[in-house]
Amino acid sequence: MSGASYLVGRGRRTRRTTARAAPAPYLRKDGFTLVEVLLAALILGVGLTVLLSSLSTCLRTMSLAKQYEQVEWALGLGELTYPDPEKPSTDATGVVKDYAVDGDSSLVEGFVFERHADEKSDDELKKDRLFIVHTTVTWGEKDESGNQPQEELVRYVWQRPH
Repeated sequence: MSGASYLVGRGRRTRRTTARAAPAPYLRKDGFTLVEVLLAALILGVGLTVLLSSLSTCLRTMSLAKQYEQVEWALGLGELTYPDPEKPSTDATGVVKDYAVDGDSSLVEGFVFERHADEKSDDELKKDRLFIVHTTVTWGEKDESGNQPQEELVRYVWQRPH
């Protein structure tokens, strides 16, 4: 028994107890202080904020990667559907007409494939046999500044002499 002691003497038992004072409630160490709880809540809040912002960035990156994968698919289908001509020719205005594709949206839903070559006269084409072909895929809605998301592939094409 705690707090009690027994004395044995001359055949009789006597009990002697010692009085202990109970500790004051503010001196007990059973729980956390308010500062510790607030600090733990702050650390938890910062950790959750960083985790959620990382998750948001990851989802945005995955969405962009999916869009660019579809752009590459649309570019590939466009190149298969409209192959390069063997011998390109120019029209009266100097535009290489064999490369012109005026916005085909039937290849991939939501994406528009376009292609054109820079203007060049027949004399310039005969001289260096080099021209620039611009292939563009656009998608989505225009933003408030009037810009629409697009990916452009620029190639230099050299025409072989015949």
